[in-house]
Amino acid sequence: MSVHHSCWKESILSYNITAIRHRPGVENPVADGLSRMWEDRERTTTDGSNWSVLPNWEASQGIVNDILSISHIPSPKQPLEIQFEDDIFFKPIVLHLLGFMAGDTPADRRKAAHRSSGFMIADGKLWKVSSKANDRVARTECIPSSQGFAQALKTHTTNGCFGPDLTQLHLRDKYFWP
Repeated sequence: MSVHHSCWKESILSYNITAIRHRPGVENPVADGLSRMWEDRERTTTDGSNWSVLPNWEASQGIVNDILSISHIPSPKQPLEIQFEDDIFFKPIVLHLLGFMAGDTPADRRKAAHRSSGFMIADGKLWKVSSKANDRVARTECIPSSQGFAQALKTHTTNGCFGPDLTQLHLRDKYFWP
């Protein structure tokens, strides 16, 4: 390859070519002629039209056991899916983080992807990751809103009655729910 060809090749490869499109109105007589060269001709045994790309036993005899069955078997639900099944805030987040469809429309899926950016799944639990450097804890466990009152009552009875501020501080350090 000459120096000019290698420079041309490097300049072509430097572009990020994502698609090749047909431009209507632009003629390419060489490509058109080559693609239409064999149209309207009689097939013969010597033109290669009977030859298969895969000349093996399947191509010559066909598939012997031609059985095809397509069925949708739903996958078993994950424990997090079951835990947040009735929670309208966390359900799309959990579905997105588990890799499932988090909505019916593309807009719903984009919204779930955006909302789940501050969350992660670890140790079989959903965690809210701290977004500020001055937060007291790096991550807090997420619980469904239906369990929020029960968790607040449990924290209150465990820590004693030291006022609502201290109870709320203990809850915010460990749990998050909307």
